[in-house]
Amino acid sequence: MSIRHWDTNLKVRLLGEAFVQIAFWMVFPFLAIYFAETMGITTASALLMLSQVIAVVCGLFGGFFADHFGRRRMMLIAIGGEAMGYGIFALASHPAIDSAMFGFIGFTIASLFSNIYQPAAQAMVADVVEPKNRSYVFSIFYMMTNIAVVVGPIIGAIFFTNHRFWLLVIVTCGAIFLFLLLYFFSRETIPDREAATSKSLSFKQVVKGQFADYRVIFTDRVLLLFILAGILVSQTFMQLDLFIPIHITETVDEATLLSLGNLIVSLSATELFGFVVALNGGIVALCTVLVTKWMMTYREKYVFAGSSILYGISILLMGLFPYPWMYIVSIIIFSLAELMTVGIAQNFVSVIAPKHQRAMYFSAAQLRFSIGRVLAPLSITLTGLIGSRETTYILAVVAFLSAGIYLLMYRLYAKNEMKEVSI
Repeated sequence: MSIRHWDTNLKVRLLGEAFVQIAFWMVFPFLAIYFAETMGITTASALLMLSQVIAVVCGLFGGFFADHFGRRRMMLIAIGGEAMGYGIFALASHPAIDSAMFGFIGFTIASLFSNIYQPAAQAMVADVVEPKNRSYVFSIFYMMTNIAVVVGPIIGAIFFTNHRFWLLVIVTCGAIFLFLLLYFFSRETIPDREAATSKSLSFKQVVKGQFADYRVIFTDRVLLLFILAGILVSQTFMQLDLFIPIHITETVDEATLLSLGNLIVSLSATELFGFVVALNGGIVALCTVLVTKWMMTYREKYVFAGSSILYGISILLMGLFPYPWMYIVSIIIFSLAELMTVGIAQNFVSVIAPKHQRAMYFSAAQLRFSIGRVLAPLSITLTGLIGSRETTYILAVVAFLSAGIYLLMYRLYAKNEMKEVSI
């Protein structure tokens, strides 16, 4: 399914979100350093954790609202809120004000509206794309995000320190640009048009309705197993910027990658880690669509389980053979594991979700990442207690366990499908 055959909504989003993502990644990687320097590490850490908790809760509300009031409406509200948040952050970074706390408030507002945007955006793809093409479409958006992850920080590293205000102005303009595109060129896609009416609900009714709907959703054992398996495997792939740099630093003094006579290519531990991260980003940016098409030829349950197994193998190799070239081999396996489920995971959620609850299912499915982010730093604690090599063994076992849960999930899913057919 080529991009020229996409629904107009998706073409508009791809253009606008590409601009927003590149602008966002020019700033985001440097925010932790900025807040730590201006507010102190302890205060910055606590506030950033608080902002993420608020954002997760708002994301759950975002799924509820998108299913009840419409995808387009919630996306417009969310991207408008993001623009406002980044605008506040930009204003706080102006030399005449220069307030880190004011900037943090703006960042938190932008984060919570970003989490409201995502469930509606993912549900919109499921609304307008046939199931057989959804994995491919989701993979294109994923590839676009990863290109932004590679390009954005390169620009940000040059300009963030001395031109933070103007970078944040660019991010704000990007959000406004996407808002205008959605406002003038998109349409509502919610399957149940009556659900998108403008009837007013009190806050009490909204909260009561949300809890009622999510209570029903979390009785879906297939979804619960999907979230549990995702939380477990996330403990491996979220280590790229947590445990892995620590492990490389502890096991490598100087990495000699090539030695031919007078030609010697060597890297420090920090430089080796930077190369590993860049290699992962390059593979993901260049090979996403190719690997997604390849994986679509296999049964999904084996793709999910295979991805978890490869994650486990990659982290296990880092522990068993902590040598420079093995880190490179391991990150190639790690990157393949990452790409195997791109698009397929989101497509699976869209398949198991009832049409009138798609956004809420996407929102609930995001908990595998939200909870995973909370648990992932425990690897650093483990490293201090038992050592980095032993920690790789535990992370590998957790990844292998997630593969088993994925297979169990598909067995349960198959049983449910058979029951529906017999009825």
